Amino acid sequence: MKDKRSKDKARKKEEDRMEASGGNTVSSFPNKYEAAIIAAKEAKRINEIMKISGEDPKVKVTLTAIDRVAKGKVKFAYGEPEGRR
Repeated sequence: MKDKRSKDKARKKEEDRMEASGGNTVSSFPNKYEAAIIAAKEAKRINEIMKISGEDPKVKVTLTAIDRVAKGKVKFAYGEPEGRR
């Protein structure tokens, strides 16, 4: 029971942080798994840019990616899966 309360508290804290930063919570996405995939792809893109530029990120790229997705700064589109036509 204590573990569930701590998870709920952590989730609420994260939602409050996202709200304070002007972003939406992941629950505003139609599917939380889609949001996770989009954030992962954004993190990969940011990481590649950091490697090319030689910069050392001040914040973890995954956190940056999640924030960008939650704020609606990441554009994405659905396409035909590879190999299916």
